[in-house]
Amino acid sequence: MLRFDYTRHIGFLLILLLVFAIVFVWRRENRRQKALEAAKAKIIRIVGEHLETFARRRMVLLRVDHYGVKDVKRWNKEVQHFIDKVIRPQLTLEETWALGAGLRFNPIFQELIEDRVMLRAREIERETAISGDLTPEQFELWCSNTLASNGWKTSTTKASGDQGADVLAEKCDLRVVLQCKLYGTPVGNKAVQEAFAAQRHYVARLAAVVTNAEYTKSARDLANSTGVLLLHHSDLKRFDDIVEKHCAEFRTSQKANA
Repeated sequence: MLRFDYTRHIGFLLILLLVFAIVFVWRRENRRQKALEAAKAKIIRIVGEHLETFARRRMVLLRVDHYGVKDVKRWNKEVQHFIDKVIRPQLTLEETWALGAGLRFNPIFQELIEDRVMLRAREIERETAISGDLTPEQFELWCSNTLASNGWKTSTTKASGDQGADVLAEKCDLRVVLQCKLYGTPVGNKAVQEAFAAQRHYVARLAAVVTNAEYTKSARDLANSTGVLLLHHSDLKRFDDIVEKHCAEFRTSQKANA
């Protein structure tokens, strides 16, 4: 009479289960790697699309105190906002899973975002460096000369009676008024009000505030409703592109609200 060898068959089943487990883990890891590479490619593309703006935001938000200690809180908050609102909606669930850590700031983002943005910010700082001991009047002249070097016909207004404009700039029948603010603190909505008033007084197509600092929320809100541009001083190097884009967007919003 034949006897059934349970030990042998159990051993065979265990080996079979082990093989299945290895294949499952290998396939899952392979899938994760492919999703990770796809996610990285997307992030690289997205960051590239916003690199100029992102780099300038870093220049404004990353501060060094009087002791040489970096204050990264606001910059880290900006990066997380970019991850949550710009990157996350463009990733699939599988790509999000592959990145891990719930899309919180991690070494992958350090490599794909922070390092790239830091390099570009340093390039911009070298290209648009301003002296640390500039006076407000010298800053106005710096803004005027920077636009002039890009083909704009510019002039600075007198210190008194300027009606809210520090610099007048014209190019191809387009007149722009600039309010220039050399500040150590965020610029408030008073500067936006002055720029908007100057736009009306000088019959300009566009008004802008230019600063080395950042802007308060109230300044940004008022600028959104008045069409005043809020610029970092490094933006003047690409002023033509900004003006063209802003005018197109403002015309579209005006039609939508009509």
